[in-house]
Amino acid sequence: MKPKSILITFLFCISSYLVSAQEVITNESVVQMLELGFDDALIIDKIYTSDVKFDASLAALGKLKKAGVSSEVLSVIMEKSKQNTKSKTGIYFVDANGKDKIIQPAVFSGSNDNKVAQRLVSNLINSKQKARLPRTKSNNVIKTDRPEFTFIFNPATTEVDNLQNDQGSSGIGGLNWWFRVASNPNEFVLVKLRVKERQNLREVITGKSSYLSTTEGVDPKLAIGFDIEEIEGNKFKVTPTSLEPGEYAFLYQGQVPQGRQNQSVFDFSIQ
Repeated sequence: MKPKSILITFLFCISSYLVSAQEVITNESVVQMLELGFDDALIIDKIYTSDVKFDASLAALGKLKKAGVSSEVLSVIMEKSKQNTKSKTGIYFVDANGKDKIIQPAVFSGSNDNKVAQRLVSNLINSKQKARLPRTKSNNVIKTDRPEFTFIFNPATTEVDNLQNDQGSSGIGGLNWWFRVASNPNEFVLVKLRVKERQNLREVITGKSSYLSTTEGVDPKLAIGFDIEEIEGNKFKVTPTSLEPGEYAFLYQGQVPQGRQNQSVFDFSIQ
């Protein structure tokens, strides 16, 4: 064989190896292997020796079953899906490159509008508590008006474990205590943020108070509805109703554990 042919063969082998190393097995991959005549043993071996990204929802498993995938392979798909998501808690979306990206919590500052005016008129007007985020646009950019989010929880982790892991911390940043305390997306609310260009910030009203009463949390009228589909015990697919371009955020509205501060939101931008 000529040296040039040897070099071409070598480069082809390296290229094939790199493609194989980066391959991710999905539901569609399993169906393709089945159609190519792979038996269960080969498919299961391929799953266990590759990176995987399975959809283990009831609807997806039903499609696999109709395509002829055996119960043994379905069991492995469910097992691998659970193993791969058990510890990766948080909210994910698919970015412009088709990759899963986690929404890191953004820390907000609180403000109490009309507080001085409220005192001057003997508390006869409302004071509004607002959550404010710096900058007018989120770093998490989504280019579809009907995005899908994946919520992954780990409710099996106890609050004692959280305190040991987060010692000396207020619970913000990448620690994601929300997804250890909460167990489903219903404990979050989705809202559209008001953009204030001159002040270079985004904000949402999180409470109101007067001399008669105090209301905490986002007004239900401002909440945007979303559909929830349970993929497995700790993993959910969340699909909001159609979203127009703008700035949005998920806020935790559940019970805040002792020693924690709920001063973060999970923001994103629809473009």
